[in-house]
Amino acid sequence: MADHAPDRRSVAGVPGRATLATVRLPLLLRLALALAAAALASGCDDLDAYATGPDEVYRGPVVGLVDPAVLRRGFTSEAALTLRFDPALATSLAEDEPPGVLSTSDGALTDVPLEPIVPLAHDVLGQYEIPSGDRVRNYVFVMRPSDGPLAGREPMVFMSLMGDGSIEVRIIAGGGSRDGDYFGLFRLIREPA
Repeated sequence: MADHAPDRRSVAGVPGRATLATVRLPLLLRLALALAAAALASGCDDLDAYATGPDEVYRGPVVGLVDPAVLRRGFTSEAALTLRFDPALATSLAEDEPPGVLSTSDGALTDVPLEPIVPLAHDVLGQYEIPSGDRVRNYVFVMRPSDGPLAGREPMVFMSLMGDGSIEVRIIAGGGSRDGDYFGLFRLIREPA
């Protein structure tokens, strides 16, 4: 019996019938992987678009200007929030470079760094969704103000990157029913610093 020589229809030297699907599968697989990599890369670029430059901030007023405010506790009705933010650092554990710094015009917060909550990187709560609005990504941070009325407390910050390029920030300290409790919803837009 003679040795079987591979014919032109063999795939990888294995005799048999080559079909269009078997020949193109590796090409289609490579194309799918390239498209997936491009989609992931563009997702990173989308979040990078929210990073403030050296001469930029996000700034906006507190919601609930009218007294008694339903959505505002502790912050004055004239309070505005200023944020510097880099989403690339939002899940970083590096303590020397926070993902953002917050200040309010009423003095409640002055250059307070945002701190990622390390266990949230391994918990589904770290991927929470708020049902309304066009939110691209949500984050949860803690702050440790060293001065002002929130000094010694650990307010929580819930941040939403919005599809229109703006950012919503909710700051919560306490339950909202006692003196000294804080709740503020701020809608921020990018501005020159």
